[in-house]
Amino acid sequence: MATVGILGGGQLGLMLAESLDRLGQGVVVLEKDPDSPCAQRRSNVLRAGADDEAALKDFFSRVDVATFDSENTPAAPLRPWAQQLAPSLRVLELTQDRAKEKTFLRDGGFRTVRFEVVPVGADVKAAARKFGLPCIAKSVLGGYDGKGQHRLLTPAGIEALPPEAPGGWVLEEVLELESEVSCLVARDAKSAVSFPIFENLHAHHILDLTVIPARIDPVLQDEARQVADGIARALGLVGLLTVEFFIGTGRDGERRLYVNELAPRTHNSGHVTRQACTVSQFDALARILAGIPVVQPEVHRGAWCMGQLLGEVWLAQGRTGGALDLTAWRDFPDVVDVYVYGKREARATRKMGHFVVHADTPERALERAVLFRDRLRGRAL
Repeated sequence: MATVGILGGGQLGLMLAESLDRLGQGVVVLEKDPDSPCAQRRSNVLRAGADDEAALKDFFSRVDVATFDSENTPAAPLRPWAQQLAPSLRVLELTQDRAKEKTFLRDGGFRTVRFEVVPVGADVKAAARKFGLPCIAKSVLGGYDGKGQHRLLTPAGIEALPPEAPGGWVLEEVLELESEVSCLVARDAKSAVSFPIFENLHAHHILDLTVIPARIDPVLQDEARQVADGIARALGLVGLLTVEFFIGTGRDGERRLYVNELAPRTHNSGHVTRQACTVSQFDALARILAGIPVVQPEVHRGAWCMGQLLGEVWLAQGRTGGALDLTAWRDFPDVVDVYVYGKREARATRKMGHFVVHADTPERALERAVLFRDRLRGRAL
């Protein structure tokens, strides 16, 4: 039996720990937030941050292998224990830096939107004017769920852009966007498997709904799987990699599949796999960390939709956190799971839980997911 360490005790860490429990593996979590899902539900949690040298030394002395639940986990403090990390420290460093990530993809022959790196100290406004409008300016470090991003549509937007951002800026062309999809690849030292392509719908830059099977051309689905596998191999990945894609038309007028971002971890879009697939994303990563060969996930019959539950649902019910009134669930037998993370404080855009719908078609699954969540919002106590 291996003991697996998880750097970060959010909902992704919690669900991974549950998969490791089912395999009979020991689990140690490093997380300083007493409000985190792991701190609420698990006993073996070391209360410290991932930049605490003494806590890291203690943590790594207890585990055989460790992973992380966010690519924003500080990389530099982990260097003394790099041999125990999966995915590797190199993968973590690459994927938490937009400039490095984009350059790696471009140099590896993986298609991205046209972009330009603006280093710290350079004139980002002059660079944006030269790059051309419309474009998106993204901070190199620390951005997620739309944070650190500025959509520049007019010269006035350029002038309003902050002169500095963490790590500098990346400017990206704006696509005429058709859809967004993601592909998860699980890879151990000997083999790799990929999950079905997920179709993702966003609201205010935050993942809102995920549906499988994805309603996109099978040829593009095959291309996405091949690209995701190629990226995982180019990284020398051992672990799980989520590749986010855009399908859209660029300035050249061509409709294509573009790599958007990489996440070397379980992913919100993969929550649906806990019910929809024979092997969930968490089970796949747990097997790799435990040294158990990966197996190819298969999709159960029908269509599936995962819906995010943000704090605004709690606030609509007049609740500040904790439990949710799920009385409406009795009218939705096609909602096969509701998973509430247990966070004590609800904020409008905070991820507080998710649910999964099973239906005959993707359209029906999406329709029922939207209706179920609307019903939850409408029931205030």
